[in-house]
Amino acid sequence: MEPQERIGLASLTKMAFDGVDLQPLRNELLSKVFTGKDADGIFMDLSVIDQLQGNRAAGLAWQDEALKRQQIFSTKKSDGARTKLLVFAEPSHIGGNTPIEFLLQDADVEILTYYLNVDSDEQIDLPAHDVAFCAAPADSVKAVAFQAKVRALTNAVGTRVVNLPVGQVDLERDTLEKMFAGKGGLTLPKTLRFDRGELEGDAGEERLAALGDYPYVVRPVGSHAGDGLVLIESQNALSAYLAERADAAFYVSEFIAYASQKDGFYRKYRVIFVDGQPFPCHMAIADQWDLWYLNARMEEFAEKRAEEAAWMDSFESTFANRHEGGFGALTEAIDLDYFGVDCAEDPEGNLVVFEADNALIVHDMDDEEVFPYKSKHMNRIFDAFETLLEKNRREKTSVETGGAKPTRRLS
Repeated sequence: MEPQERIGLASLTKMAFDGVDLQPLRNELLSKVFTGKDADGIFMDLSVIDQLQGNRAAGLAWQDEALKRQQIFSTKKSDGARTKLLVFAEPSHIGGNTPIEFLLQDADVEILTYYLNVDSDEQIDLPAHDVAFCAAPADSVKAVAFQAKVRALTNAVGTRVVNLPVGQVDLERDTLEKMFAGKGGLTLPKTLRFDRGELEGDAGEERLAALGDYPYVVRPVGSHAGDGLVLIESQNALSAYLAERADAAFYVSEFIAYASQKDGFYRKYRVIFVDGQPFPCHMAIADQWDLWYLNARMEEFAEKRAEEAAWMDSFESTFANRHEGGFGALTEAIDLDYFGVDCAEDPEGNLVVFEADNALIVHDMDDEEVFPYKSKHMNRIFDAFETLLEKNRREKTSVETGGAKPTRRLS
């Protein structure tokens, strides 16, 4: 199957991030559909645009239409690309898989994304590639079956697949708490998973007691970026919350008051691990507990940006040094070459881990005039990721190269 070209997630997201009106491009793409060339690649770009514009249902409908006929798509296509990377992805919304395009925007790498359907027996020949990457979400209900199919497809051709764990990696919130609590100075909120019926009945109230007293942090299972995230102060408030939501299952966690005793601000950090090495990604500072980078409005506060810059610049000697034990515990137990955590420090200095995920976004889209300190740190992550791929390149056989094995070129 010949890969179809598409613009891709990173380029379209960058346009939206910079305030570009994507509607004219959307109209142009729709007009090109009728030419018949790379129509399914166009459908995938329309899927991204509609999701960026807030219409996930329409976006997923475009994706479904494309995947009826085509499963492999090319981003950054170049006949002379130094590396061809085969990415195994799960059909999902734009935040579901590892957003690998952001990590390789300036790299001499063509990205071939294979949307693998684990429920289909259809056999597709893999396109020519040098190395592969498993981008499917580790917390997907189909993760084990997905990974098994990737192994079956790649073992025959000798491809090394980065981020393909040996065994199951369970990054669900309730599992992480049981896995890491008390190890290496790590603190994880006590978390339980509930079906809706449990929370609506008396049995749920009995289970909630294991988390301690109210307040609790509640979120729908599978949600990210604050969708449905609330602090519940009482049983009546919980009932009112459930009445407003249609979700079938929820995580309920103890609330950890991680505000600084010095100034009352909450600080949340994103740390990315590449081949076992931690890197600073961002630091969000705000006076609210339900905090992520966008709602911290860091661009509006020079003093907060100065603190973030200092944290990033001194990361190895301060933050990473303080939490060396916790970082070691995370990388040892999470069998992934690439993943990230969102975390904080509690008043006792423990590292509070809220989430571990292989699909956290890492990007270099911020305005360089406002955030002049960020690009060098993002590029360190990007360079480390390229090195990881290079280390896992498939050595070509003499048949492929016409003679001796090639000398590996290091980035």
